[in-house]
Amino acid sequence: MNRKLGLAVASIFLGATAAVAVPATAQAAPAATWQETGQYYSTSSRCWADEDYYMAASNVYDYDCRKSGSLWAGWVYAD
Repeated sequence: MNRKLGLAVASIFLGATAAVAVPATAQAAPAATWQETGQYYSTSSRCWADEDYYMAASNVYDYDCRKSGSLWAGWVYAD
C-alpha cells in the first residue's frame, strides 16, 4: 500500500512539475543604428544609385548619402 501511495504521489508531483511552464527569457531586439557602408562616391547621384542594393537587405530600414570631404558616403540605418 505504501508503495502504491508513493508512486501515486510521485506521479502527481512529476506531472505537476512537468505541467509548469517556464517562461522563455526575453531578448531585446538589437537597436538599429546609422552605419557607414564603407562605400565612397564621387557624386551624389552615384551614391543614390546603390540605394536599392542596400535596401534589399532585410535588416536595413533606411539609406542615406552624406558628404564626406570631397566624396559622398553611403549610410544605412540597420540592426
